[in-house]
Amino acid sequence: MDEEKKSISFVYEKSKDKTYPVNGAYGGPSPDNSGIVAHFYLEYPSIPHSTDIPIEIGQQNIDLTKGRNISRGDYTRDIQTTLFLSAESSKTIGEWLISKAEIIFERRKSNLQNPDK
Repeated sequence: MDEEKKSISFVYEKSKDKTYPVNGAYGGPSPDNSGIVAHFYLEYPSIPHSTDIPIEIGQQNIDLTKGRNISRGDYTRDIQTTLFLSAESSKTIGEWLISKAEIIFERRKSNLQNPDK
């Protein structure tokens, strides 16, 4: 008896949401251990919280260079998005990311050895 091949197909659609640049993540297991919470952030030097510029009553011209910046810290970690993943999905996606990173490392190594490519 001929066995019919069975398959399932997936169609990939791009959502209307934007792509987020990230260079770090913070998080961990949820309190009830039902999954992993990952806050993905973009890290960059902080801009001042605000700037105070002294002025005098009746002053016609304000010297903007004499301001005092109110600091917010040296660096900002701007949370781009937060994911909640099952432990199984976290492990699978983590392994997938590592395998893709290894491809890049190998390509970089190859390019250093063969710069004319």
